[in-house]
Amino acid sequence: MKKRLFFTFLLLLTNLMASAFDCQVDGIYYNLYTSGKTAEVTRLYTDNNYRFSVDIPSSVTYNGIKYKVTSIGQYAFNNCSNLTSVTIPNSVTSIGERAFYDCRRLKAVTIGNSVTSIGKQAFYGCSGLTSITIPNSVTSISKQAFSGCSGLTSITIPNSVTSIGDYTFECCSGLTSVTIGNSVTSIGRDAFYGCSGLTAVHITNIDAWCRIEFYDNDTSNPLSKAHHLYLNGEEVKDLIIPRSVRSIGHYAFSGCSGLTSVIIPYRVTDIGICAFYGCSGLTAVTIDNSVTSIGSGAFSGCSGLTSVTIPNSVKSIDSHAFNGCSGLTSVTIPNSVTSIDNYAFYGCSGLTSVTIPYGVTS
Repeated sequence: MKKRLFFTFLLLLTNLMASAFDCQVDGIYYNLYTSGKTAEVTRLYTDNNYRFSVDIPSSVTYNGIKYKVTSIGQYAFNNCSNLTSVTIPNSVTSIGERAFYDCRRLKAVTIGNSVTSIGKQAFYGCSGLTSITIPNSVTSISKQAFSGCSGLTSITIPNSVTSIGDYTFECCSGLTSVTIGNSVTSIGRDAFYGCSGLTAVHITNIDAWCRIEFYDNDTSNPLSKAHHLYLNGEEVKDLIIPRSVRSIGHYAFSGCSGLTSVIIPYRVTDIGICAFYGCSGLTAVTIDNSVTSIGSGAFSGCSGLTSVTIPNSVKSIDSHAFNGCSGLTSVTIPNSVTSIDNYAFYGCSGLTSVTIPYGVTS
């Protein structure tokens, strides 16, 4: 008896899912909202129903009433393995969670210029996608939105975008170039994790960039492929941090081997974890007296550094801060420093002179 009830429940559930839409017009399924006369693109859940090329209209008429298509709903094209291209009209303002999840054969997407948000995992696993244009209307890109899009080779984040979610471009192994607009103030955790082909990062606002924190789970090799940093089209070699900046984010300039000199001005109080990790071309660093902490691995792998002056404002030197700075020959540690953490100068094979003040207790 219990088994019969269970199977009856499954049958009812399947029927409900099969009819989880309001209408179907020209092969596209919609949910309709009569109060605002709007429509949302959805799907027939029991069928991989969208195939080949889909051109979404800006409006549909059903039972004599015209509805404006304003959104791509959650899971609308989820796992449609035969979908190859989609055109999203200017009437659409949002792309929902997992809207195109795992559409592996999807090669071309045209996004209308009214979309303001791209939902969580919206294009997750779309490995066939080779290019996509994010319109200037978009203000936020959610977590894992393009994760696993291994076919993408370049991406431009427009000036309208202010935040990029966690893992947004995770495992986009084909990505070689990224352009980040001047309104981005935060990039989520591991946003570019596993982007093994990334060689160039283009920015338009160095002020915003310094506040960005990049993370990579592989702490032994964070963003090591991002060897070149461009500001307004020109490669940055001599970097002057703007005076408006208060802190330099984690991994902010990690792997920028093209950098030769850096000036960190007054008002910057902390240098983040691995901020200049692997900047092997760096020969000169000027740190002003406002800096109080030098983060773990901040200058790790900066093998071109021959000398460094640590200002009197610094109280602690964290672990691995100058790890692998093999060109470093002398270091003067100021009286303000009270602790030097593990491996702070590990692998500094050229070091011949170190002055440790009386105030250092550990």
